[in-house]
Amino acid sequence: MNRRLSIPSLMAQNGVMPGCWSSWRSFVTKPVGDVTVIQKNQAIRFTGKKQASLVQCDWETSPLAADEIIGRTIVSLISNGSEMGAYMDHSGGMKYPVETGYAAILEVLEVGEEVTNVRVGEHVLALSPHQAYSRVKFNDYIPVPAGMKPEHAVIGRFPAVSMTSMIHSRIRPTESVMVTGLGIVGLMCAQVMQHCGYEVYAFDPNEGRRATAISCGLRHVYTSPDEVPGLKGTPGLAIDCSGREEAVYSLLANLRKGGELYLVGVPWFRSTDKFAHDLLRSIFYGYVQVNSGWEWSLPRHSSEFHPNSNHGSIRKAMEWIRDGLLKVENIYDIYAPSACGEVYAGIADSTLTKPCVIFDWSLV
Repeated sequence: MNRRLSIPSLMAQNGVMPGCWSSWRSFVTKPVGDVTVIQKNQAIRFTGKKQASLVQCDWETSPLAADEIIGRTIVSLISNGSEMGAYMDHSGGMKYPVETGYAAILEVLEVGEEVTNVRVGEHVLALSPHQAYSRVKFNDYIPVPAGMKPEHAVIGRFPAVSMTSMIHSRIRPTESVMVTGLGIVGLMCAQVMQHCGYEVYAFDPNEGRRATAISCGLRHVYTSPDEVPGLKGTPGLAIDCSGREEAVYSLLANLRKGGELYLVGVPWFRSTDKFAHDLLRSIFYGYVQVNSGWEWSLPRHSSEFHPNSNHGSIRKAMEWIRDGLLKVENIYDIYAPSACGEVYAGIADSTLTKPCVIFDWSLV
């Protein structure tokens, strides 16, 4: 195993005072042994409502634990749905600054004594925020399959979001499925379901999103279920990835009796003036089972009697992307972290043309 002593330990041995760390490329100081000491870390923070900035921040300088790794971020991924809640303060009362981000590809710089599944120089997908460097526990990262582009591997985080619903569902690929909302989560959801054998009908009112879905190989892409003759009463499964009430109403109107509805998109705000009575009536008389699509209803890791897990879904999604079974080419734009202000503003006002945004930390 190719290991190094932790940087804090080397600093102490060489008389260097512990402090913050920063970008490997931009804030390098003097070498200590065969390791370069880094003074400051950098991270993207929401500094106020509708405000995002790249800032310098503190770093945990305690010695590297036996089950930890330290990694340099290569790319990190924006979750449009999850991150917009804090950026827009949809719930009200958000206390800023706020750490953000939930997926990154790291190049491993150091490994603890008990780490055996990765070596220095290899890549891992970690559930880490947008920052130049991260410390990650042994059970909080997934090794990236050899040869994958970092910008493709990091997208493996998105299919796992809806794979939780597919794993829980009792509806099998002998039935059709409807997916509403073709942002990055819905786009990956529809591709996963189609790959697993379901007849997938995907819907979004945005023409650009529909074009992207078609380019990724989805066979049935429409503005709404009303455009599909004979669909009503046929699908056994409906997955909403939009978080919008009107999308849920359209799914309920077309599910077969006894079908299942999964709510994957976060309903951050009210978007219609309809009464709950209409919704409850559709559920009651349709014998519909309504389920939360919360991805963490699966355990993080597999166990003897629970083989399915969130990390297992991420691992499988990366393999499918690597093998070309899920299409990710041309669905993302890459930006420097310093452009985070304009990027989040573009997501908020829907002016960005691609469904996925990735930060390239080599540009820091």
